[in-house]
Amino acid sequence: MKRIYAIITGDLVNSRSHDVKIWLPILENSLKEYSNNFDIFRGDSFQAEVELAKSFEILFYIKAKIKSISELDVRLGLGFGGIENLDKHIKNSTGEAFINSGEAFDELKKELMRMQSPWPKWDIPINLMLQLSAELANKWTENMAESVAATLENPLANQQELAAILHRKYQSQVSTELNKASFMKIKKVIEYCTHELLKQC
Repeated sequence: MKRIYAIITGDLVNSRSHDVKIWLPILENSLKEYSNNFDIFRGDSFQAEVELAKSFEILFYIKAKIKSISELDVRLGLGFGGIENLDKHIKNSTGEAFINSGEAFDELKKELMRMQSPWPKWDIPINLMLQLSAELANKWTENMAESVAATLENPLANQQELAAILHRKYQSQVSTELNKASFMKIKKVIEYCTHELLKQC
């Protein structure tokens, strides 16, 4: 059985409205959090190899980090499959995972998140869940996005600790922001999609 890889292809929405010095370090650090092999190219485009078990989580993590900057958002294509050549510069690599990631990204129209795998029937329900979850995430304010990102970065932290990390005066602010962000619903989708993916692999 061939090894399955996860590749993310993305770009920023509305990046020209901000100085590159504002968003580039945040994008770089977001990718470093989940990937040891990524490239940022053509200004605000990027590609990264990520761990299978974290591949759905990173979609929402990158979105949260980018949406914590006013007026910015991100388009993300996630692809699964084999890899023929994994170059140290990931944009020069080849294989099914890269084709699927690129095609998922190219299929993005009004939606901002899509995936493609070697199992077309499996893609249909997973993409439906992803797109509905992305619709919820599209409504995040900067504060909601910050709370989601901090929660994903610190999965063992309680809300008091998260409030300290986020410099919120009251821990109830974090709870309110996560509720408004529909974080628990999105987390369930991440867990379900991850579980189903690992069963396929």
